[in-house]
Amino acid sequence: MLSDLKLGEKMEQPCLVRLQKIGTSSNGKAYAKGLLEDNTGCVPFICFEAGPIGRLQKLEEPRPMKVGGHVDINKYSTNMALQIILQKADTIGPEDDISSLLPSGGINLEEYKKKLDELMSSIKDVGLKKLVALLLSGETYQQFLINPAGMRLHHAYVGGLLHHTVCVTELALAMGKTIGGVDEDLVIAGALLHDIGKLKEISPELGFPYTTEGRFLGHIAIGAMEIKEAAGSIEELQNGKLEQLLHIILSHHGDMEKGSPINCKTKESFIVHYADELDANLNQYHKWESKSSWEYNKMLQRYLYKS
Repeated sequence: MLSDLKLGEKMEQPCLVRLQKIGTSSNGKAYAKGLLEDNTGCVPFICFEAGPIGRLQKLEEPRPMKVGGHVDINKYSTNMALQIILQKADTIGPEDDISSLLPSGGINLEEYKKKLDELMSSIKDVGLKKLVALLLSGETYQQFLINPAGMRLHHAYVGGLLHHTVCVTELALAMGKTIGGVDEDLVIAGALLHDIGKLKEISPELGFPYTTEGRFLGHIAIGAMEIKEAAGSIEELQNGKLEQLLHIILSHHGDMEKGSPINCKTKESFIVHYADELDANLNQYHKWESKSSWEYNKMLQRYLYKS
């Protein structure tokens, strides 16, 4: 497993391969670099072998491969991090076990499923309750239980969307009760549905690749369109409630610089936005990879400390 690798060792195992770059070094030699992943961690690689580079350059998205090489120090790392000098990259055969390549968040999915159901049932507004129940039902509900919330940045593991959604909703509710003067039903519905578009943006398949629809539209637009369409079949849903719910979905990244088409303008939208941002940021500690107290985090672009 990748988490067990030590300096100087040789390794050979199935890994999920993410190709980042193919280029030419200063001495004119071709190289490929990227990331190797299994469900215990992620290690960068660099490859100078012509055969493997030829196979790697055909990768258009993350793919499982049987890789081999030796463990060395990444000379560009500031904390003596390891990298793999890749010497082998072959296709996966039917005899290869790749079950270890789907990342696990180490969470109790049944516990979070129960919390999700309780939060859905707690909505008092009939229209909003029916809307959430309709959107999170059938095959969509089953996919919601296993989908990741991200490809790599946060909650990028089986059940990550469920984990993230429940945590955001609980955080948002706690904030709403402290602040006061808040429509709790809108907060719950907005938090539960804020990332529903990710079901069509990110595939639960190995590597969690973005779908074509996801690349064209993004999860915010997809989610808003799905909610708008579903709302047409619910007579009890007040138009004002629907507009405010859609505002929460469209503004949940906070402002336009962060990808939202509209800035937060209501108490409920600010609450869901900050609950979403806080949970995504703190999930960086959930997937802590190094054994040291300090680790550089690419998403937040800073060193984080964990005691």
